Amino acid sequence: MGRDWRVDTLRGYFLVAMTLGHFPNPLAPFTEYTFGYASSPDGFVFLSGLVSTWVYLPLRDRRGPSAMLSKVLRRAGTIYLTHIALLVVGIVAALFPGAVLRSVAGPLQTLVSGALLWNQGGFDRILPMYCVFLAFSPIVLKQFTEGRAWVVGVISAGLWVGAQFGLGDSKSGAAALNPATFNLCAWQAYFVAGQYFGYRGLRSSEGSVGKSRVLLATCSVVALLLVVDRHLLSLWGVNPLLNFNAHPDHNPVRFLDAACLGYLLWWIPRSVDAEAMKLRFFRFLNLLGGHSLQIFAFSMLITRFEAHTINTFSPGAKLIVALLTVLSLGLPAWLHQLYRERASGSAPVLRPETMPGLPTA
Repeated sequence: MGRDWRVDTLRGYFLVAMTLGHFPNPLAPFTEYTFGYASSPDGFVFLSGLVSTWVYLPLRDRRGPSAMLSKVLRRAGTIYLTHIALLVVGIVAALFPGAVLRSVAGPLQTLVSGALLWNQGGFDRILPMYCVFLAFSPIVLKQFTEGRAWVVGVISAGLWVGAQFGLGDSKSGAAALNPATFNLCAWQAYFVAGQYFGYRGLRSSEGSVGKSRVLLATCSVVALLLVVDRHLLSLWGVNPLLNFNAHPDHNPVRFLDAACLGYLLWWIPRSVDAEAMKLRFFRFLNLLGGHSLQIFAFSMLITRFEAHTINTFSPGAKLIVALLTVLSLGLPAWLHQLYRERASGSAPVLRPETMPGLPTA
């Protein structure tokens, strides 16, 4: 199947939101938990699982499990090497005079710990997690195709529940690095859910998700209540009733909110995509979403520098830097697109493909 315009556009939005959340700027409060308890990483990880199924399952059907495994490992290797490159850049930058490192651990200890995915530095925490999820993808997809999706679901749900009680939490870490913020036992639920819905969309004639007005109404009410509760403090000076916190691992309401928001997006008619394609802003997001790894790596490099230099800027200067940072994300996307076109010998045809199992109107 071709690229799905809506999925790439959403991924582009999530990349922009995560980038703005990685350094102090006036736009950051509008991109973090804006719509309630869920945030951009929730959607990004879910869509990563969805897209992985769309890419690797058809390959498995055409060329067999070995071809799929080979491509999965190549992609995981690329992501891992990107993680190592960002880690090395962070270590080198920390060695310069005046740089602020979390503590005084040696560069070698930091490198080894990060390379083993034991700890993570800075905001580069999705890539190590994604490597692990991709490595298990051939096993998960095999279970789906052999009618054992329920087994995957039970295991995934069990790991997620265990994570709410501390399963998979980091107990200790290298002194120079933050502990692994993203608990794999918790976040695999997003990735596996994305894989399952991707599989349903490819295999089921009924679509990925059934249309239910009752469920739509329920998700609308829940999402509205959660966004109001999330902003009680800023709107009325009242603490959120559900004790909102931004910790991504021990917050079941966050997962519920992400599911509700995802279902609401699922219901938006595909005709809206054609209208959005006319707007440069959405076309820009779509461009970013089609080159997510390159955009993410680039954003890590520039925001690592900005996080230590922008604090002394005036509010107006911070806003200008934030806008320029977002615009700069188009550079790696454009360069990677040129690379793809030259490698393939022809320019790709971009069109708003219909997401498997979704209504077209």
